[in-house]
Amino acid sequence: MNILLTAGATREPIDSVRFLSNISSGATGAALAERLAAAGHRVTLLHGENAARPEAASGVSCTVFGSTEQLGERLRAALATGGFDVVIHAAAVSDYRPAMVSAEKLSSDADGMKIQLVPTPKLLPQLRGWSPRPVRVVGFKLTTGANAAERAVAVGKLFSRGGVDAVVQNDTAELSSAGAGRTFRLFVNGAEDTTADVVSGVTALGEWLVRWVNSR
Repeated sequence: MNILLTAGATREPIDSVRFLSNISSGATGAALAERLAAAGHRVTLLHGENAARPEAASGVSCTVFGSTEQLGERLRAALATGGFDVVIHAAAVSDYRPAMVSAEKLSSDADGMKIQLVPTPKLLPQLRGWSPRPVRVVGFKLTTGANAAERAVAVGKLFSRGGVDAVVQNDTAELSSAGAGRTFRLFVNGAEDTTADVVSGVTALGEWLVRWVNSR
């Protein structure tokens, strides 16, 4: 199958040299791309600036993105070809961006600086609509110190917005864990059923995704 995968952080420009971003390294996405390619799938990875990348020998096709707007443009263009069967949207997309972007470096002599932020568009619910043929979509949801009930609510909201077939959820409390010890919860039954498969580590997550892709 042809798989389109996103990974890493977006960068929302403030001026010509500064930007807002997050701590995502893209390492999970790069590892997933390698595993899916090893399973015989053709993988295209859209990754953030300075994000981890798959080994060259993996055969994964890589394209870089910067801002949320640029990531959306890359996704729209790729999906418009009708060449993909699955989208795995693991990128850490900024929820907000500066309302105004300076074309020049803002002065550092000021006593302070106020930056107005406005919401970025939600890309996940739009993915299916950008493809001229059916495409299955996996979304990722990062929560913060959430208990089981709160995780279920957060995941349910993604399903309720539509356009997603499965959700991978983890929590900021677990981000400090090494790849092998990180817990991922996999939801596939929609907003009404909060039953989840639980796997430990990025390798196990990759195996789960391979099975999920191959089962359809």
